Amino acid sequence: MPIYEYVCTHCGNAVSLLTRRAGADTRPACPVCGGGGLQRLVSGFAFHKSFTSKLEQLDPKYDKMVAASNPDLSFESLVKQYGLERPAAGGDR
Repeated sequence: MPIYEYVCTHCGNAVSLLTRRAGADTRPACPVCGGGGLQRLVSGFAFHKSFTSKLEQLDPKYDKMVAASNPDLSFESLVKQYGLERPAAGGDR
């Protein structure tokens, strides 16, 4: 069941509503003022970065400093240790 975001044209409140189906016949009412003039908004989204992409964003000098202080924590060592150089299998999570 998707959650859609609406703004009421009568009172101006933005609300998120859980709907059973998306269709033209589904017209929810505003839970604040009871008005039927809800306009659907474009919802934002988020995604999570992988560990490798987070490491790639670090300053290159940082990796050199870490490698110099502790070779076991260098980028290359972590990639080999956790097997990040090969793609993960689809069903192994």
